[in-house]
Amino acid sequence: MNRKPAPLISFLETIEDTRRAASCQHNFIDILVIAVCAIIANADTWEDMQEFGEEKEDWLRTFLELPHGIPAHDTFYRIFCLLDPDKFQDCFTRWVKSAFPEAVDTPDEENDIVPIDGKAIKGSRGKGKQAVHIVSAWSSRLSLVLGQKSVDKKSNEITAVPDLLAAIDLAGCLITADAMSCQKVIAETCIAEGADYLLAVKGNQKNLKDDIQNHIEQHWKNYPGDVPSETFHEEFSRGHGREEYRCCWTFSALDVLRDHEVWSGLKQFGIVQADRTINGKVTTSLRFYICSKEMTAKDMLSATRMHWEVENNLHWMLDIAFSEDACQTKNDNAAENLSTLRRIALNILKSDTTSKRSIKGKRKKAGWSNGYMAKLLKSFIVTGA
Repeated sequence: MNRKPAPLISFLETIEDTRRAASCQHNFIDILVIAVCAIIANADTWEDMQEFGEEKEDWLRTFLELPHGIPAHDTFYRIFCLLDPDKFQDCFTRWVKSAFPEAVDTPDEENDIVPIDGKAIKGSRGKGKQAVHIVSAWSSRLSLVLGQKSVDKKSNEITAVPDLLAAIDLAGCLITADAMSCQKVIAETCIAEGADYLLAVKGNQKNLKDDIQNHIEQHWKNYPGDVPSETFHEEFSRGHGREEYRCCWTFSALDVLRDHEVWSGLKQFGIVQADRTINGKVTTSLRFYICSKEMTAKDMLSATRMHWEVENNLHWMLDIAFSEDACQTKNDNAAENLSTLRRIALNILKSDTTSKRSIKGKRKKAGWSNGYMAKLLKSFIVTGA
């Protein structure tokens, strides 16, 4: 499908400015655009945003009005305290659909694996106050954040995940999630959205876990020598001073699972074993899964490994390249909105192919080079930069 992606600014302009008009010196859209540019350009704090704006004021004036110059750092802070995080996250999700149409217009043979996982922003924790917790959807195929939702303080990821799944286009995708998200309502939401699920099973679903474990133990007794097939796959790897052996079994005999019919669309369950040898010491882990898609053991093993991309390519990147956990913003709205800004910046920088530098390196380059920043703006943010 051919479509012209709308720039980010067109979505930012739909966000309501809740300030009293009589007391406003700065344009709401100017503040939002400067904040996006500043985060891209390695500015991680409210003070950094002001300094970035002041150093780049002449250049910013080429596409922003700035009627009273650059806002002060406390103005940036107040705006992002007032900004509704849900509306900003919705703006982000709608922009992703437009700016990266391949994220939703996916041929059947290239169906995406979309890990769902949560991350606490450690620096937002305060005395008697929980840390802000964000659940993100990650496209393994595109290495992009598809959307995010903040977790309500009085709840957990279980309530945030269905809202996130409903907000993004997931038809044909395989949703992977850890054991916290192994919930009937999440399975139902995946199926309702035209997606499939691969959910880890642990003690929070005791009957499922016990039934799967009993079945694989009986299988080992009956068939002690598995050979590679559609329902059994094994892999070996060696490097960095360790040896790893991984294998996967898949089963379609759902009758061995109590209450299997309450899991919407359930077609398979699987077991993944991982043996790691370091300095002659072997550690073994066994993980259990339920799945709504008929998969070979090889494909299921691959999908379980791809789930960890959300940790390595998103959460780790946010901490290393954007210092997310070091952010000391305590106000929930401001902390959640900063997390959305970081994910906007990460998507833009990951999608840029004009520089071969790391994400951290691209951030520095965007701060140093007006030309490089202008390329990013023209591609993703504003058309007139």
